[in-house]
Amino acid sequence: MKAAIIVDSTAGLTEETANLANVFQLYLSTLFQDGTVYIDSPDESLTNEFYKRMDMEDELPKTSQPEPQQVYNLFDQIIQEGYDTIYAILTSEKISGTFQTVHAVSDEYRNRLHIHLIDSHLTSFVLEAMTLNLAELIQRQFPPKIIISRINQLIDQSAFYFTPATLDNLVKGGRVSALSGFLGNALNIKPLITMGRDTNGEVSVPEKIRTMKKAHKRLYDIAVDHIAQYPEHAYVVVGHTGVVQDAQVLCEQIQIAYPELPIRVGFITPVLGTHGGSGAVSINVAPLLNPSFLNF
Repeated sequence: MKAAIIVDSTAGLTEETANLANVFQLYLSTLFQDGTVYIDSPDESLTNEFYKRMDMEDELPKTSQPEPQQVYNLFDQIIQEGYDTIYAILTSEKISGTFQTVHAVSDEYRNRLHIHLIDSHLTSFVLEAMTLNLAELIQRQFPPKIIISRINQLIDQSAFYFTPATLDNLVKGGRVSALSGFLGNALNIKPLITMGRDTNGEVSVPEKIRTMKKAHKRLYDIAVDHIAQYPEHAYVVVGHTGVVQDAQVLCEQIQIAYPELPIRVGFITPVLGTHGGSGAVSINVAPLLNPSFLNF
């Protein structure tokens, strides 16, 4: 068995992970009214430019899943490189059509590839952790049934939470009413937003917190609680949408609790950041089978 891994660009892969020989990416994108397209990219200068521009626009850019042709091209490339098996770990199908697009295209390749699609029920940097875990399980030559079962267990132990600085983009995107957004901003309410297997991959707001300082403290508490479950095998990323200093402060606070733990600070990709808006901060925690993969 020669197995390839497909992951979508919301994962915000590091260069090291993206360059693993058997890792392939599908790219989502955002489209502004004037036709300018931003493809989810690890280029932080480009991502920072995107957030600055988004703040100046009256309407949110439209987000787009990968076109079917991109999936066809990727499957053909994987076959040409001699792979006979695919494991695809993708953002929750409840927030993106990416999973369904890949599923539809994969039906045409079943006679040439063994294809295993995994709905992560999550998104963002946690997908990088699952990509690394897939790489480890493939390297150990476990059978597909064991690999999929183990990945699902690791997903269940993972956490993704974020909080926006304002409700403006949620209002623009129609996810919050204008009145609720006005009152929330006036009262300085910061929703704690999450998703995962326990929410069936849907976006959930388990808590509403007054002030950003308290919201960041809550993100810290969540991160520390999850890391405690697997302190020597934790993958941790503090994500942000253009507020690197806020993210760095949160990272340093977690680092005090776990001084030996590598923690990454990174831009949330434009497709996800469109909905959260500038100023958002996220916590991403997951168990890693092989922590030596990390090179933050």
